[in-house]
Amino acid sequence: MSARQPVIGITCEVLVPERGPAAYNLLCDHRYAEAVKRAGGFPLILPIAQRPAVIRRCLDAIDGLVIVGGEDVDPALYGERKKPGTGTIFGPRLRFEQALYRGARRRKLPMLGVCYGMQLINVLHGGTLHQDIARDAQSRQDHRDKRRPLHTVRFERGSRLARIVGTTSTRVHCEHHQAVNRLARGFRAVAHAKDGLIEAMESDAEQVLAVQWHPERTLDSRATQRLFRHLVGLSRRNARRR
Repeated sequence: MSARQPVIGITCEVLVPERGPAAYNLLCDHRYAEAVKRAGGFPLILPIAQRPAVIRRCLDAIDGLVIVGGEDVDPALYGERKKPGTGTIFGPRLRFEQALYRGARRRKLPMLGVCYGMQLINVLHGGTLHQDIARDAQSRQDHRDKRRPLHTVRFERGSRLARIVGTTSTRVHCEHHQAVNRLARGFRAVAHAKDGLIEAMESDAEQVLAVQWHPERTLDSRATQRLFRHLVGLSRRNARRR
């Protein structure tokens, strides 16, 4: 591996079998790793860990981080009870990613949140979520239509994300029934769907960017390629310090 090639940590989803959570399986869409490789990075899949020393070793090994999609963030984290239709993420995964994200911020590692990853980041900074878009946001747009998963998002002019993707709008692949409600402090909404829902946010600090859609599912998209090249490019600064 080249000394200049940045290592991008990628978290995993979890499959809990019927026989119980003790034998859970880790899942990671290979397209996350492919997107990182195409952008010039070295992907490293991160297994769930609970011990602080192990989490520190994970952080020592990476130059950037992707928090991937998944189930629903526990609404208790933003002061709400679980409503009908809301699932909850596997507890050990949630605790791992909370610790991983906070450690990565302290180290100023570049990060990309995807779908659930964006929702988690918003909640960890004090924001809230619509537990169900159709019910709570009163939206008629289906954000998880598997027959027509692509829809248009529009980027805020002058935003960092708009400069990264190089366009004012693009078609993206969505599959989510929750979305950001109250945006966390220190973040800006920088992309919206046609129903007004927030589709991307960026922090005042350069290192954190999050999107509600799944860029890894459209590998040939110019926006996807530029998004991952941006992450890898920022992470390369850390790789050069090694």
